[in-house]
Amino acid sequence: MENLLNQGVGLALFGMVTVFSFLTLLILATRLMSFLVSRIDSEHDTSFVNKEQLPDNRPPIAVITAAIAHYLSRKHS
Repeated sequence: MENLLNQGVGLALFGMVTVFSFLTLLILATRLMSFLVSRIDSEHDTSFVNKEQLPDNRPPIAVITAAIAHYLSRKHS
């Protein structure tokens, strides 16, 4: 019985180490890809983006009102 318990503990530890190792590699790979993408992205020129602010920073009241009306019409149907 003790041999079976030792095998179970050994198998559980092996599984936990395997999952921990895989997750560590996944985190490292994600950070590496994030670093590479940010480095590549900083090299590109983003001149096609219009950096001027809109002259009117008020919220689009007509769009919000229409969305609420549409939601309420679907809710009551």
